Amino acid sequence: MSSWTINRYQTMVAVLMPVVMVAMTVRVCAIEIATTEKRLLADAADGAIEEFSLFESSLIASGITTPEVIDRYCENFAERTSKLGAADSDEGRPNDQTERIYDFLHEEFLTGKYHSNCTEVNLALDFGDYNCVTATILYHCVSQMYGLSPIAVATNTHVRSRILGEHPYDVETTCRDWFDISRQDPTAQTFRTQQQVTRQLSDVELIAKIYYNRGVSLLEHKQFASAISLLRRSQMLDSTDLPTRDNLAAGLNNWALAECDTANFEKAAELIQQGLHEYPENGPLLANDIHIHQRWAVSLCNEDRYADAMQVLHVAHQRRTDVPLFEHGRLAVLAQWATSLYENGQFEDASQLFADAKVWFDELPEISRCRSIAIREAAASLERGGRADEASRLVRWGGESDMTNNHY
Repeated sequence: MSSWTINRYQTMVAVLMPVVMVAMTVRVCAIEIATTEKRLLADAADGAIEEFSLFESSLIASGITTPEVIDRYCENFAERTSKLGAADSDEGRPNDQTERIYDFLHEEFLTGKYHSNCTEVNLALDFGDYNCVTATILYHCVSQMYGLSPIAVATNTHVRSRILGEHPYDVETTCRDWFDISRQDPTAQTFRTQQQVTRQLSDVELIAKIYYNRGVSLLEHKQFASAISLLRRSQMLDSTDLPTRDNLAAGLNNWALAECDTANFEKAAELIQQGLHEYPENGPLLANDIHIHQRWAVSLCNEDRYADAMQVLHVAHQRRTDVPLFEHGRLAVLAQWATSLYENGQFEDASQLFADAKVWFDELPEISRCRSIAIREAAASLERGGRADEASRLVRWGGESDMTNNHY
């Protein structure tokens, strides 16, 4: 079956760490959902969060689920943000409240560096490092404490804040000098606010981005089960997000290929089927459905498990009758199976195999052709092995059988 090949088609995982860029019945839950997190997901099921604040929700989505730890972060956050009220009357501070809050955010919280994979809010609180999702969430949390209600907007590759009003404007929460830049070059503000295609996010959908980024980060490190688990939580909170959908499909596809590389073909096929159940038109999943079944069947044939190989391909053929490789692969397995029987002198067993093959194939000429190929291949193999007499006997038997047997 060496000629039965297909090019491997592996999709690359969409990498979104700066923000949101751009994966059946089986489900994976590699990261256990804590009680607090279950409450958050249940609370957010209707599209709004009522039991938790945005700050508490962001901590839970970041993996901080112990109530005592959440309380400590909340107390620390309240203490640190209280400094802004005392600074409001300081001379030299900007008059605009949104800019004052922005400056305070970078002076008090975002004191480290931007890192695309710094997606957990607690990292920004502990070390000052951030990405656009965590920076935007913290900006909103501080703003809400002082009576402002910015909204989050997202492009395919970024998240930022928008201040609504008669003249809405966007705030790049990761850019330390954003207000100075927008004053010096108003076109930068105009481009972001009016010309870039953005999608408005609710607080629930903004929280979903934390799960999304955590999931994509784990995909990059090939921690597939945990990554899929997190991406599913993101999808629960934001069912329409296309990057989440794309990365779920890519994650399932690449996880299946990883399992295939370790010869865990059954698991690989299961993951592909899960992906195709959810994303039936996904090109990489469709291609790797064929690739994995090919390798699985070849492996089984190499172990002389021809019946199992035939069953694997037959089930796949019934599911996807339009795939020529599944049809031709079954014929290749049948021919190789019969060749093995002929080489071992099991002529009658081979005859019975072809009689039984009518269960798998509707066209009898194909079975007859496989029989002829198997006899030729077996005879040639016997000749190469110095067993010319047995080869001649097989050829004679095949010719006599053709004249007396009309099954094929």
